Amino acid sequence: MIYKIAAFYFFYFAAIGVYVMYMPSLLEGLGYSPFEIGIIFAAGPLSRFIAPFFFISRFHLNRATFYTGLTVSTLCSLLIYVFIREFWILLGLMVVLGFFWSIMLPFIEVLALEKIQKENYGKARLFGSVGFILIGLLLGRGALELDLSMQMYIAAIASTMGVGLMLGRYIEKDIVRAKVTFTFRGARYFLWSGLFLVQVGFGFFYNFFTIHELENGVTLAVISYLWTFGVLAEIIMFRWQRFVMQWDLLVLIQVSVLLGAFRWLMIYLFPDTTPVLYISQSIHAFNFALLHTASIAYISTVYQNRQLAQQFYAGITFGLGAFVGSLISGSLYGERLFLYASLITFAAFILLLFEKRSVSRAEY
Repeated sequence: MIYKIAAFYFFYFAAIGVYVMYMPSLLEGLGYSPFEIGIIFAAGPLSRFIAPFFFISRFHLNRATFYTGLTVSTLCSLLIYVFIREFWILLGLMVVLGFFWSIMLPFIEVLALEKIQKENYGKARLFGSVGFILIGLLLGRGALELDLSMQMYIAAIASTMGVGLMLGRYIEKDIVRAKVTFTFRGARYFLWSGLFLVQVGFGFFYNFFTIHELENGVTLAVISYLWTFGVLAEIIMFRWQRFVMQWDLLVLIQVSVLLGAFRWLMIYLFPDTTPVLYISQSIHAFNFALLHTASIAYISTVYQNRQLAQQFYAGITFGLGAFVGSLISGSLYGERLFLYASLITFAAFILLLFEKRSVSRAEY
């Protein structure tokens, strides 16, 4: 089981690697403005935020849903390649892709937590980081070649589908349904608001780090090495984080977010200083890898319906947070972009200081 989950993460995040590291630059090369790039990359996260609400009463979280997500995501990726120069068609495809792409990962996260436990989760998840790194290295010098980048993207998503079909048999065939209505009882506003703002800050980084560094004189090859170095730090954390996952999960979340605010500040202050940029990328081990694992583990201790809880975690953070981050980063783009990201992330840290530990699990 662990090898199949590891393979899913490998191909899933290889596709994410192309999407995050190089597609914004590809679109810029095709004549898209920063504002248009922001809108396009905001569409998918918005769909990701909306998706969990459909599973409260309308749709079902079961094996068929998982297979549908795999199939539609692969088809959308092919169409994106065909229509990448057409703004409105591309925008529509990003909306559909965001909805169905978001369905898949929470299933795998729950499987991982159930089958291999939180202490060993990182051993499987680190293969996602390996896939991300390999894409960065393979495309580092040819990333702005449209055909090469999109072919690698499609191959990664098709491979994700293949492994996902093998994992599908471990997912419940019967309906896994949430309560008919959504209630904010036990919604834990400080937790969700803080995690939301963290991803707003990340939206600045994912959409414009490559473009920002190119404009500050850093070469594309060095930028690819910076991305790779950040993910190497992430891999190290995933591999050895079992030693810290026994600690207080909420404290781990708070410390990771504070380090993230410091990371964005370093990029703002030293945008063309390579050694400092490498140090900032090393913090990715904390404000992404440790933060993510601690967050999904903490949320699983708070909510009874773990699968839906993970859907909402993905929707509120990587969905709504990334949507808002993408949207406003396109409007605010300039030399102070990462100063704004730092301030937003520090605000997230302040909110998380008010989060109170759960005594018993709440329900959706």
